[in-house]
Amino acid sequence: MKKYLVILTLILLLLPSAAYAVQDWQTKDIPSDVEAGLIVVPDGYNVSLSIDDSPNAEQMRKIIREKMFRDGMNKDQLYAYLTGIYGEKVLAEPPKKGFDLLAWLLPLVATIGGAAVVYFGIGKWAGKARPERNLGVSIDPEYQDKLDEQMKRYL
Repeated sequence: MKKYLVILTLILLLLPSAAYAVQDWQTKDIPSDVEAGLIVVPDGYNVSLSIDDSPNAEQMRKIIREKMFRDGMNKDQLYAYLTGIYGEKVLAEPPKKGFDLLAWLLPLVATIGGAAVVYFGIGKWAGKARPERNLGVSIDPEYQDKLDEQMKRYL
């Protein structure tokens, strides 16, 4: 009889902690870097999960809490799971592979190309000197020397 009483006491002591553990994963805060890396897809507005309070966002948060805190998935596993459900449009950043690599490289190439065009274009434009016009008038070398001295002094 004493044995059953001890077992019953242990069960009663552990029961509230088990109930707390069940509720714990449902109310736990999702890390901000996980939320910031996801888009609420069903809304259709491409809004980050970290700022969306719609019912669809809450549904996604529920899935995230379940998979991360109850099932023990890490961030990469969670992203792979959500990508399987919603597709790659759920990710805030496109993956750095395949065709999506263009989304990362194209702005960089365009910036470097644009800077090169501006740099060389300005270099050519600024490098063009005004051609000297010979109007058929010859200046006496003595006056030319005086003119050159005056130009050096005032300019």
